[in-house]
Amino acid sequence: FSSQSDGLRELLVASFLSEKTATPAKLTSGSQEHVEALELAWHAPLTTVTNDLRTLLSPQLKSYKLSATHLNTFLDVTRGGPQTFLMNNLLHFPSAKSAAAAYGSAMHRTLQLAHFHVASTGEQKPAEDILHDFERQLDKEQLSEADHATYLQKGSDALNLFLEQRPDAFTVTQKAELNFAGQDVHIDDAHITGMLDVADLNIKEKTMTVTDYKTGTPIKDGRASSEYDKIKLHKYKQQLMFYKLLVEGSRDYHDYTVTAGELLFVEPNKFQEIVSTQIAYDDQELAEFRRLIATVWQRIQSLDLPDISDYEPNLKGILAFEADLLQDTSPLDQ
Repeated sequence: FSSQSDGLRELLVASFLSEKTATPAKLTSGSQEHVEALELAWHAPLTTVTNDLRTLLSPQLKSYKLSATHLNTFLDVTRGGPQTFLMNNLLHFPSAKSAAAAYGSAMHRTLQLAHFHVASTGEQKPAEDILHDFERQLDKEQLSEADHATYLQKGSDALNLFLEQRPDAFTVTQKAELNFAGQDVHIDDAHITGMLDVADLNIKEKTMTVTDYKTGTPIKDGRASSEYDKIKLHKYKQQLMFYKLLVEGSRDYHDYTVTAGELLFVEPNKFQEIVSTQIAYDDQELAEFRRLIATVWQRIQSLDLPDISDYEPNLKGILAFEADLLQDTSPLDQ
């Protein structure tokens, strides 16, 4: 039991403990590194791959499909990598939805409704209706009053700028929330899936542009300065490459070529600009990325989850992990 509260007030022993005859031993928290290790160690017995765990997950793995989000989770050594993937995406440990994630969900649904309106009516949805949609979508999220007020103002301001600066954002040639769950897409043995925020189809030329909406700090023209933004941009680029492979390997759209991928940031930058980043597709990068998907798939199916403790928790570490996966060499299997 804790001897003190967060406010440093002394705490009494709980009654069900005070009735015990055992004498408690006083422990100190130790170093910060020790505390961090203890915070992570609780799940170690649950994420250790055993025969029992293989048996438990076998039915799920037979029907499993790999998404871009799951792939990013597996590769991100800054956030636990394969072990976090196991906990969140296979064992489905519950986790609280952050206020920022709730805001992002409300914003995505709002833009989706605006796309659906244009597709069904051929006309732009009035700005006041889009703002009202955002408020209704935010109301559905479990937010505190303070967070709700903050994000309602933040989102309304962002949408006003977005609609003003991107009047061509919603067109009749676009398909919003294009779902590939039933398209039976395979990269070698890997069964992949996903949902595109926006696919803009040129039916005559059989080409497609994929747009992915992003909330959060905008990255203009692929220029990222902070380590956090560099990692984010790396994930975004892989996400758009994943979507290209998904579209071109699908049953219904295999005759389309994805010629461009765009990250469209809904929130303005410090200059109050709505910006985007175009991702260029490189044949060699795509070929390596295909191999990376296939390799990660095999690791998942065999529950061969590498120890990532030797990798730096930064972009350099992520790239080193990916390189080792592609080469299938040490230190992965040591």
